[in-house]
Amino acid sequence: MPTAPTLELRRYSRLKNLRARAERQGAALQFWARTASLAVISCFFSLTSRWDASLLFVLAGLVLFQLVGLIQFLFARRRTARWWIGYLAGTLDIILLTVLLVTPNPFSLEVAPAAMQLREGSFKFLLIFVCLGALTLSTRLALYLGALAALTWAIGVGWVISHPGTVIPATNLYSLPMTERLNLYLNPNFVDTFAQATNVLVVLIIGAIMALVVFRSRHLSEDYVKAERARANLARHFSPNVVDQLATDDEPFGPVRRQDIAVLFADIVGFTHYSEDHPAEAVFELLRQFHRRMEQVVFDHHGTVDNYIGDCIMATFGVPQASHDDATRAIQCAEAMIAALEDWNVQRVSRGYPPLDVRIGAQYGAVVIGAVGSERNLSFAVVGDTVNVASRLQSLCRELQANICFGSRLIEAAKAESPTTPLNARDHGPMSIRGRDEPVHVWVEHRAENQGAIAVPA
Repeated sequence: MPTAPTLELRRYSRLKNLRARAERQGAALQFWARTASLAVISCFFSLTSRWDASLLFVLAGLVLFQLVGLIQFLFARRRTARWWIGYLAGTLDIILLTVLLVTPNPFSLEVAPAAMQLREGSFKFLLIFVCLGALTLSTRLALYLGALAALTWAIGVGWVISHPGTVIPATNLYSLPMTERLNLYLNPNFVDTFAQATNVLVVLIIGAIMALVVFRSRHLSEDYVKAERARANLARHFSPNVVDQLATDDEPFGPVRRQDIAVLFADIVGFTHYSEDHPAEAVFELLRQFHRRMEQVVFDHHGTVDNYIGDCIMATFGVPQASHDDATRAIQCAEAMIAALEDWNVQRVSRGYPPLDVRIGAQYGAVVIGAVGSERNLSFAVVGDTVNVASRLQSLCRELQANICFGSRLIEAAKAESPTTPLNARDHGPMSIRGRDEPVHVWVEHRAENQGAIAVPA
């Protein structure tokens, strides 16, 4: 049996694979977001700028960015894609964009000082690529792109400042009189170092926020996977109307308690011989089909599948919360199980398979309900004399040649719930059952249309 560390490693491996797949999907989303962003920017410049060699240079740069994104996308969609592909493409994007933003357009007819490049507000385009990195759902990549954008922009600003003739404030700009500040702003060689330092700080903050958003998204997706897995596990045992309650309540079953419920056992007659004489694949396929049909009938009657014991299915009515018609629904469920089996037998015979015979026992009474097991493996249990009697009644069906054996307490409870409910079972009287000193009053039901059905052949 796997140890706890092994189970934890398997869980971590599954989550790692899910995250890798999410990152590949994020790379595709990043590509299409990049494509849309570049298309909008291209349209904007095309409509607002004069068509000349300078504009064509800008558009060529946008095409280059799209090619970088396309190459990254083609690599990222492979399952064997290297983790560093996103970092390499992001590095090329940031460095290339910074160079284009801080250096003059070589095809521009107007020559301006290098300091003027920093006043165009084009720094904002760096933020687009920082935000695009978050779409990959990689926290490290989002942090890396934010830090890289801040670093390259700081280097670009330093390169501009190093030009001869560049003017920077010797003191805090905002401590100067307004006239001096205006004179500095009107100087084309002036670089506002405070504003550029603010730009670096802003891109660092935005990169950190994007990384935090990615980190939060990854944890939310992990929580969602856990919740859906828990919901799927619950759906195997409980009817859909109960699953939501169990999935949302902290303690849906409450403390250990005694409660009156109906318990039902359904079993295929002759299954042991069938499993001995048929391949394992055929045995399990028969079990799956049987369980699938029977559990659907249980869920249709708002019951709970408590356990699968080989070919036997145990269902309860009144768990986790008691209802006003638990006994009635248990009786109706037992009869619906037989009817569902008859329909299935028609299909089986038409396909050349032998019909099946199922025996059902049900009883109503007090049981002990609670969670058992350890913190690592907690399960819900229903125990008590009522459970044992229901199981023995199912075994008694063969002796009495009955399809269903009901305990009298179940019949009495059903009559109390709804006196007008028709009962197809007949009173058979007290019967001794194995493991119990006192006899049990039994009601039996024979389905006339099922008299031709036979047990699973040996």
